[in-house]
Order: sequence, then structure tokens, then C-alpha cells
Amino acid sequence: MITALAVSAGTALAFQCPTLIKQGRDAAAKMDAKDEKVKKATAMLDKAEGLHKEGKHAESVAEANEALAALGVKK
Repeated sequence: MITALAVSAGTALAFQCPTLIKQGRDAAAKMDAKDEKVKKATAMLDKAEGLHKEGKHAESVAEANEALAALGVKK
């Protein structure tokens, strides 16, 4: 039972990562690409995408959420 919950939680996070990353990239695209906060947030989104590809979904979600906060995106 516990294993099933852990697997389903990981799966849920796996689907959440791309959505959060896209949300951040869409927001950044509407901002000045030369702005330091946008550059920093974009780098964080790149890191989140890498973590997602490595299967580290909880870390990817945390990084993407931090990038969204840096961009001022409300959830």
C-alpha cells in the first residue's frame, strides 16, 4: 500500500513538472530577456527540466515553483 502511494505520488509529480516549466517559460517569454530575474528564472527552469529528465520529479517541481515565484507568477 505504501509503495503504491509513493509510486502514484511520483507519477503525479512527473506530470506536474512539464506544466510548471511551460508556465514559467511562457511567463518569461513575455518579459525582458535581459532582466537579471528573468535570466535567473530561465536558468532555474532549465535545471528543473534536467531534473525532470533524470526522474527527480520532486526536485524538479520545487525548482520550477521557485522559478515561477522569481518571475512573480501566481498559481
